[in-house]
Amino acid sequence: MNRRQFTTRLAALFAAPALPASAVSAAASAPVTAPMAVSTGASSWASYLMAMHKTCTPTMLKSVLNVSEDMAQTLHSRMVSDGIIQDGNRVVREVKQRIKSALETPDMPQTRPAVADDLDALADIWFDGWFEAHADYVPNELKALRSRDSLRARLENMLETTDVVGPVGAPVGFCTVKGDEIYQFYVSPAARGSGTADALMQAGETRLKDSGVKIGQLWVIPQNPRAIAFYQRNGWDGDTVENVPLDTAEGPYLLPCRILQKAL
Repeated sequence: MNRRQFTTRLAALFAAPALPASAVSAAASAPVTAPMAVSTGASSWASYLMAMHKTCTPTMLKSVLNVSEDMAQTLHSRMVSDGIIQDGNRVVREVKQRIKSALETPDMPQTRPAVADDLDALADIWFDGWFEAHADYVPNELKALRSRDSLRARLENMLETTDVVGPVGAPVGFCTVKGDEIYQFYVSPAARGSGTADALMQAGETRLKDSGVKIGQLWVIPQNPRAIAFYQRNGWDGDTVENVPLDTAEGPYLLPCRILQKAL
């Protein structure tokens, strides 16, 4: 659209002509006093820019009103103060920030169902991750029950409810659900910070919802603040600490755990 068409449409929308050249010249050369009156024409141009572009910046006013940068800034500030327009600079900043965040956010890794060829790698991830998080805080009796072979044997019965990230035979993390619970959740150190944990949590929550669970739960030892912070960031919360029955090859083992829940 050329300048003449732009002016004609503005006049039709607001029944007010663009700011006359003589008025613009006089306003630009006159000293700025407070409060400064905003002409109907300038107000109409600004309102039109808001209607067409959802924003109105001093630079846009400078162009359509043919005034100096200082005058455009003064008019803009006054119209924002009077509620004629929104702060166009803020709108532009927010749009730029959303674009920047989208560009900097890595793509979430793809999850897939676990298969038998994943068992050895999953047993390693579970064994190493469990001892990293628990070894300093649980009795030796429980540590003795957490052998790699015992975890691999349990994994064989969990494959149908387990999602993983990574190629077949070399997964880097897994999430298993059981009943209404995020049952086992571990990510290898090399994959932390890559979005793997978020993808696996999403997969686990989807499994729970698809099975009809309304309130999911998970257990975590109170001495694991890193895990608790991750779960809370994903909407899980709760302060209750109870002795819960952990599954082992020799039967349930009671251990104090913090119980977190989330509405799904």
